[in-house]
Amino acid sequence: MTETSNAASIGSLFKAYDVRGIVPSELTPDLAYRTGRALVLYLGADQVAVGRDMRLSGESLSGALIDGIRDQGADVVDFGLVSTDALYFAVGKFGFPAGIMITASHNPPEYNGFKICREEARALSLEEGIGQIRDLVIANQFNDPGDGRRGDLQQRDALDAYADHVLGLIDLTKIKPLKVVVDAGNGMAGETVPRVF
Repeated sequence: MTETSNAASIGSLFKAYDVRGIVPSELTPDLAYRTGRALVLYLGADQVAVGRDMRLSGESLSGALIDGIRDQGADVVDFGLVSTDALYFAVGKFGFPAGIMITASHNPPEYNGFKICREEARALSLEEGIGQIRDLVIANQFNDPGDGRRGDLQQRDALDAYADHVLGLIDLTKIKPLKVVVDAGNGMAGETVPRVF
């Protein structure tokens, strides 16, 4: 594969509002690592919130992404298995300068990807952020951070705070007793709904 065709292949994974591709033929741990470095470089973030859905490829992509973020000098707070809306909630609620969710949303299981946001959980788009991160990933020329420091890593849970937030949107005293059936559809609702209930 020529350098030009390789760049085009990588570039095609960067969509209007996310990064998405088939794992491992298109989206690889190496690209996840480079995306982590590029995210920190572009946003100038000193801390990044990371979450992932339950796709089997999520764990390896998460590990590589977190290594890239840390190698670029930013700290990582890993929220582990979490829904996209819960991660975005955590970014806004706890004041993170950036967040990245490893998910391919509604796409088939062989896909995975990244949804990226900046402070106040403002999602990046191809015109504002994703395109610039794509260009940094393709160039693959990352300098070590000025102080040579590798970012720290900590684990954190967001689901209890998220459940409290969701319940705070309604008046529980006005809801009659109900029997509720939830089909999580192989999604993260299976992790989130029990906390809300």
